Amino acid sequence: MMKISRNLPAWLLKLLPVQLARQSAMTGVQASLPTDTLMRQLLIDVSVIHQSDARTGIQRVVRALLLQLIAAPPRGFRVCPVFATRHQGYCHAAPRFMAQPDEPQQGLGAPVKAQNGDLFLALDLAAHLLPRHQAQVLGWKKSGVSVHVVVYDLLPLQHPQWFNKTTTRNFKRWIKWVAVYADNAICVSESVKDELTAWLSAKFDLPGTALPASKMVLGADIEASAPSGGLPPDAGFLLARLRNTPAVLMVGTLEPRKGHDQTLAAFEHLWKLPTPPVPVPLLVIVGRPGWKTEALQERLRRHPQAGKRLFWFDNISDEFLLRLYTTCRGVLVASRAEGFGLPLVEAALHGKPVLVRDIPVFREIEVAGVTYFNGETPQGLATAINQWLPRAGAALPGWARAKLPTWQLAAAQLTHALGLPQGTAAAASTVKRSNRSARAARGAAV
Repeated sequence: MMKISRNLPAWLLKLLPVQLARQSAMTGVQASLPTDTLMRQLLIDVSVIHQSDARTGIQRVVRALLLQLIAAPPRGFRVCPVFATRHQGYCHAAPRFMAQPDEPQQGLGAPVKAQNGDLFLALDLAAHLLPRHQAQVLGWKKSGVSVHVVVYDLLPLQHPQWFNKTTTRNFKRWIKWVAVYADNAICVSESVKDELTAWLSAKFDLPGTALPASKMVLGADIEASAPSGGLPPDAGFLLARLRNTPAVLMVGTLEPRKGHDQTLAAFEHLWKLPTPPVPVPLLVIVGRPGWKTEALQERLRRHPQAGKRLFWFDNISDEFLLRLYTTCRGVLVASRAEGFGLPLVEAALHGKPVLVRDIPVFREIEVAGVTYFNGETPQGLATAINQWLPRAGAALPGWARAKLPTWQLAAAQLTHALGLPQGTAAAASTVKRSNRSARAARGAAV
């Protein structure tokens, strides 16, 4: 490979082939930990939740891991949440910006001043922002800052038909940014790790060793993710109804890949059978309105079974979601593709049997008590539900639930992937006490 100058500006790197751009970006001062007592910065990107926390899956990941790292920072580092906007580079977030998660944060903090030995972690999925600030990131790298990115999935690149064109376009820019600037990629599953390596090789001709990649798990304990609270006025009546009638819960944004269309058609098939299951099962959907599902959303709102056998909650608290997890008979995860699948492990933690589509990442997670289904027809899924639901009443044994990952474990794996020492014993003890309190609260709710 030809040698290229380390002093090329970011705008020129955009024009170069990825291999040459990466060579230039990676040539320069090597990040190193200090030998004195000076604290270094772990700069954690929270750009999306800083502006507006939609409280969907990735936002839960960002909140939970940030809280764990703040409680038990790696030795020698201080954890610094940072954010950028479309027109402003990275600045420090207010220390307690998560205290008002429903209010957009106003104003800008102090601009980030990074130095040798600092780490930048792209924890939030800010695919629309990171490529806008390549000059700032390149300046950091030349100063000895290492750049790490969490990769949740590559779905907008692999299945553009499921996403808006803007999302796919942003992801194409983002993956090139990752290929040029990232020192390390932390993937949420082995499946995503393999897909990332394959994509970088196929699209940018980068060898598998060019960008080191590792894996971390995601936690199942919602209580450790700064959950929102509050119950709707009729929560008691609804929960009593769900306790007395077999109910199947789906959790996830309404978007094409999640399988809500097939699921609704399958339940309609069950409800119309000449001899339907007794008692007739209910379908409970928890998920915000997403993209490319407008017709489905209208069907759900105007469905003749809405409020009877069909319930769609498009904006509920985590507290109410936890109640639904504990009350429903079982959980259905019909996603056609995922990077991980939080509802699967969250349902299992609550002892709920799960019916999931048979895709590789769900096999990888290896959760006990899971039943798999295949196919895209409503009739096939209806048959699978009819066979699974009568057996879905038994809770998972305690040993199986004890093996599920927590956010404390996820943070420990993330810290290891960053090559940083674990937090101090005192700080780790704080996290353990917090998690014990969360488990106690969960047990009381059950």
